Amino acid sequence: MVLFTLVSQLSMLLAFFLPLKVIILLGSDGIPRYFPPAFEQFDRDALIVWLSIATVAFYALYLVAERIVEFGGERGSRALLARSRKMVLFENQDELAARAYKRHAEVIAGAVFLLLAVVVLFWLYPGVAFLVSGYLLLVTAVLVSVLATNTGFRNRFKENLNAWLSVLSGTGFMLAFAYLVIDFLYLDPPGLIPAIIALLLSRQSFGRLSSVVSGLVGQHSQKAKLSALFFHSTAFSPEEDDKKESIWTLLAPKARREWVPDLMSEMLGETVPADMDIQWWQTDVSNVGVLHCVVPGQRSLFIKLFAPGRASYAQHEATLLADSPEGLPGLKWVGATQVRGFHCHVLQAPEDLPERQGDASQGVEEIRKALLLVRPPQSLLTRYQRSRLMLWQRLHEGMLDRLQIAVTDPATQTKLDALRAQLQNWRDQLAALPPALTTAGIGPGNIVLTRSGQACLIHWGQWVIEPAGASWPGKPKSLQALEEMSDELGCPHCGLTLAASSFEFEMHFDRQRYTRALRLVPRIVGLLTAEHEAAVLEVEPS
Repeated sequence: MVLFTLVSQLSMLLAFFLPLKVIILLGSDGIPRYFPPAFEQFDRDALIVWLSIATVAFYALYLVAERIVEFGGERGSRALLARSRKMVLFENQDELAARAYKRHAEVIAGAVFLLLAVVVLFWLYPGVAFLVSGYLLLVTAVLVSVLATNTGFRNRFKENLNAWLSVLSGTGFMLAFAYLVIDFLYLDPPGLIPAIIALLLSRQSFGRLSSVVSGLVGQHSQKAKLSALFFHSTAFSPEEDDKKESIWTLLAPKARREWVPDLMSEMLGETVPADMDIQWWQTDVSNVGVLHCVVPGQRSLFIKLFAPGRASYAQHEATLLADSPEGLPGLKWVGATQVRGFHCHVLQAPEDLPERQGDASQGVEEIRKALLLVRPPQSLLTRYQRSRLMLWQRLHEGMLDRLQIAVTDPATQTKLDALRAQLQNWRDQLAALPPALTTAGIGPGNIVLTRSGQACLIHWGQWVIEPAGASWPGKPKSLQALEEMSDELGCPHCGLTLAASSFEFEMHFDRQRYTRALRLVPRIVGLLTAEHEAAVLEVEPS
């Protein structure tokens, strides 16, 4: 397979080189003297035809070799997987194995191509060969020294590896081109054909070198998976780089003592003592670390550090809290910044906290009710609706078609048909409800209780705007509590229940719980036809 990869690369090089000779011949009356002497025995027109045919042949050889490499990669990876006799370890492992096998062959073939290219350059055009080799040695030495000493540059280089390789290879090629021009103008060049070959080899060599480096980095990044797939005695164990900085290294007791006081001084605009009390605050959100800080003269402060995979949570939360609506049951926004490249939010409790947090479960319903009374500002609502679909916009006939697969009796089919007939009315009634804020993760683990018993939600990374009542629990007791708020909200109680049932219907549908979604259909139809009381009695609590 390495051989065919090398054949592919050489064929592509010749397929690009020969057309240049054809163009030169087309622009001359005979065969130029700088062409190889063997060409002089051919007629000019015949030579053009034969070189054109050779160009097409080499390109066809390139295509055939690429197809063989593709086939060989799939077959070779399957053979290695079969020989290792492993269980399925992760999704798309066959595709990963085929890509890795092909990449491995490309890396070896690329290295061989580079070696051959350097040998040919030293033979045809030593000046270019010395320039290219010197440039590569200089860049390698500089990169190794800088990457070894500068952590920030090392991280940026890894994140933008392809861009850096593209710039460095392009710079090397331009240096080779500039040398050729200077050589032909002021020095003693070996000839036009060697110059053309040297230029093409320089361009191809820098491109192959970039591919080899990126291929090696890609293989190394998948080392744990590839070792488990291809080696019989190696079990799969995801690699963790203990030396790489993460939010967890920053949250360690010793590390946080170094950066938290400086951060607090910056955010509060005043000096804070270095020995301030900094404690871990447990929540139910993964990859988001929270620290509770007690600063003299200030109410309790919370620092939230977001892992890279939670950057969208941080940005979404900042959108809401930086200009929070009145009455939002959350912590007070102090500001946002970055700590070593990680998103960081600083929040403040509205009141003093007790020495020990009590049972926060009592605050769950309090927060849900408070959110129903919060009216999103029109600017926020407009911005949200430009970005995301509302509940009534996400309900469509395709969902009802999908539910057909779970229908088991005529009564359920009748109700489903009735809901299909009421689809537009369903959307219209949801759209007529007042918009309200809600969010996932309203649970005891994400609630902070103040000394007076006020409940504040600490995480807002998944807030949404939906019709009032959406995301409310669907149990009868919870729905009764929701209906009791209808007068305060100024909307019919059946509308609130419709929003709650519709949101639950969509949730079950998205999770492929089609049977449970069908159980909600009679309730929704009853609410749409103002017969919701009978519908609630007919349907089992979900």
